[in-house]
Amino acid sequence: MKTCFLCGQTDVQMSLEHSIPQFLGGKKSDDKFKKLNFEAGSLPDYEDINIQQLYLLRYAFAYAFEYSRMYLNVLVQMDDVNNISVTSVGCGSMIDYWSLVHALEMKRKIDCSIRYVGIDKIDWNYKIRQRQNDELHYLIENAADFFTNNSRFISDVYFFPKSISEFSDSELNVMANSFSSKKIQKDRFFVCISLREDQGSMDRDIQKTKCLIEAIGKNGFKTKWPYTQYKYFDCDNGIVTLDNEFQYPPDALEFVKNLNIECANYKIQKMNCQSDCQKYLRRWPILKVGHIRYQVIMFERVD
Repeated sequence: MKTCFLCGQTDVQMSLEHSIPQFLGGKKSDDKFKKLNFEAGSLPDYEDINIQQLYLLRYAFAYAFEYSRMYLNVLVQMDDVNNISVTSVGCGSMIDYWSLVHALEMKRKIDCSIRYVGIDKIDWNYKIRQRQNDELHYLIENAADFFTNNSRFISDVYFFPKSISEFSDSELNVMANSFSSKKIQKDRFFVCISLREDQGSMDRDIQKTKCLIEAIGKNGFKTKWPYTQYKYFDCDNGIVTLDNEFQYPPDALEFVKNLNIECANYKIQKMNCQSDCQKYLRRWPILKVGHIRYQVIMFERVD
């Protein structure tokens, strides 16, 4: 038995299976589940608890793995770390907090304390539970407003967990202006950005990276990281082959990848009543590393 990283229960076999809501099956499939596809830059309605649940079932494991690798990259560049402070911009359910804890466990730094500030305009129903001795803050507000009202930057890490694409150019400019004009307390800090996979979307994300790098450079910091550079895996192996903590439970897998047959109409008619049900509802959760694209950018103060 493992402890669920969402609810903290220890009497469950896996982390998401018991959170599969009964209302995803046993009644007519709602079109809203088909809209969880990100096509043409569309964004899901994250305020809808059903969308949150399906989102987590499809993406949480893969994103947790990706973010753990990003934090490992940060940790190897830090001096002997006893504490670490993070501001997560667009944190959602705080998956990256879990990933940081996992990275510290892998580095055998479990005594390292974490100060984590998560910012999201949606109050997610599912949040990672706080580890003892850590300090967690979940701020429900627009990230641009947070940056505007923030008088100084005090974190070791500024983390964008699959979120940078969701900020408008004007919102990003507000963040960039804050980075360029307000006091940055650390002499060395990191900006971590999880990018989208397809080339067009990634190019747009990288332009936002460029904006942030240029802004921070105006505030007396330098980086050796070219804004076009990103990390990826040159294979498409299963995540579990690289970290056996990431084993997607078989029952949950069968449910998620065959969501179209959980509709009450399907159970009666033995067929879907809409032509796009299979396209949008027969989707596997992400289980391989080929989708991963990220940047871990270290900034150092110029003497």
